[in-house]
Amino acid sequence: MLCEHCNLNPATVHFKSVIDGVVQEKHLCQNCAEETGQLKIFNLSNPLGSFFETLLGSMELRPTLMSSKCKACNITFEEFRQSGQLGCPTCYREFREELRPILKRIQGDIVHKGKVPKRAGGKLGVQRKLENLREELKNLVSLEEYEKAAKVRDKIREMEKEAGGESGE
Repeated sequence: MLCEHCNLNPATVHFKSVIDGVVQEKHLCQNCAEETGQLKIFNLSNPLGSFFETLLGSMELRPTLMSSKCKACNITFEEFRQSGQLGCPTCYREFREELRPILKRIQGDIVHKGKVPKRAGGKLGVQRKLENLREELKNLVSLEEYEKAAKVRDKIREMEKEAGGESGE
């Protein structure tokens, strides 16, 4: 397939967009994609760094943050911003306050809640269900739906009793 812009070079950059339900496709060569500005939103040499650069660009950051360094590996926040990769586990502590809103924006929460493996699902699965029920209970109480809240409370008590009080509270 040839570039739709110059009709000379092979198309190596392909864009697909959906606007008002209409699918539009563009097929350009690398040069035309750069010339037309189609690649300005991407840093193809380091897409993860480009992602974090875009994400962090919209956030207010402490002025001293960019030059601050991790005590363990000496990576700066600016280096993280450019590469999208932290240097070591200590970086998570060093840059904690700045990482929290990033994680919340990406994951929806600052606590990772992945899938539970089947072989480890017993206690962990019960704990997750209890956490979800407790959250639901809080929401129902705040909405003043006390009858539903009482049913959820009873279900929590029943699950805790079945688990032998290993619920974490």
